[in-house]
Amino acid sequence: MSSGVNRARVLLIEDDLPLATIVAKHLKARGHQVRVVASAEEATEVVRAGYRPTIVLLDINLPGDSGWSFLRGGTLTAAGSPPVFVVSATAVPPSRLHEFNCAGYLPKPFAVPMLIEIVERHHSEADEADASASQGEFDAL
Repeated sequence: MSSGVNRARVLLIEDDLPLATIVAKHLKARGHQVRVVASAEEATEVVRAGYRPTIVLLDINLPGDSGWSFLRGGTLTAAGSPPVFVVSATAVPPSRLHEFNCAGYLPKPFAVPMLIEIVERHHSEADEADASASQGEFDAL
């Protein structure tokens, strides 16, 4: 990721604290902001309190509500519908990802560099789309 590109604001919804700590450490070392929450309910509270992630990394098997319940609740709509990547040890069929409009699936265990690549590629694509939209709005003025 080039230094001129905005860093991602990652919402990591993961109840495995050692894994979440490792992922957050690596993403932060690359300059990204990371907010770690351990449940769908906590993720909902964080977004409702104003956190606006540019990408969401979502475990499915969480204490309390599942990751699917979090997506079904519509909380991310208020946050601009950032891309969601399911990161789970549970096998997820493509039809389920499509049903919830997820950007992708990364099965556990995964290589940390693969996760970093996903965050940076999807975040930079979102930046380009935002820049194009902003340019289009500017042209219309």
